[in-house]
Amino acid sequence: MTYLLPFLSLFLVAAFVCLALPGRAVAEPTSPEASRCKQLIDHYDRYSAGRSAHSDGRRNMTRIAASIDCERGDYARGIAEMEELLQSRKFKVPPASATANAR
Repeated sequence: MTYLLPFLSLFLVAAFVCLALPGRAVAEPTSPEASRCKQLIDHYDRYSAGRSAHSDGRRNMTRIAASIDCERGDYARGIAEMEELLQSRKFKVPPASATANAR
């Protein structure tokens, strides 16, 4: 029974840490650049998906690359890629939203 004591104490410490520390909730982007990245990707996702055979929507490789760049914190590159993609698809690039500027 005494051989279980180290495991039990380790389990209790781990349980305390898990319960005492708040978990990170999935939150909106915190910086203006992150918000702009999300805004452009969401705009593309909303308006690029069509029912034709030529619609690639979320499967577009440039969109995926921009999303990865934004997730990794390379916001300038992700924003530039998304703005270029939107312009090449003849979409109007949306202005930065007020919520993106406020953060």
